[in-house]
Amino acid sequence: MQTALTITILLLATSYLFFKWMPTSLRRKIHEKLAVHHPKLANQFDSTAKKCASSCSSSCNSCETSTIVKSDTDVKTITFIRKP
Repeated sequence: MQTALTITILLLATSYLFFKWMPTSLRRKIHEKLAVHHPKLANQFDSTAKKCASSCSSSCNSCETSTIVKSDTDVKTITFIRKP
């Protein structure tokens, strides 16, 4: 029983990482193929993949996020002072 539970947890963690790091092009291809045969499953796949990718920490820039603009108040001047 413990082995089955461990395997289930590992499979869920692996599938989460698969969805999180899946390239957008691959996600689109899978969604298109699922939409032809199983529309409900395609919608579930798309929403799950977007949820996982929304917390992405990679730098692929394929997400629909707005760019953060730095304001002038964020910039601080650094003054170097030498010891005599």
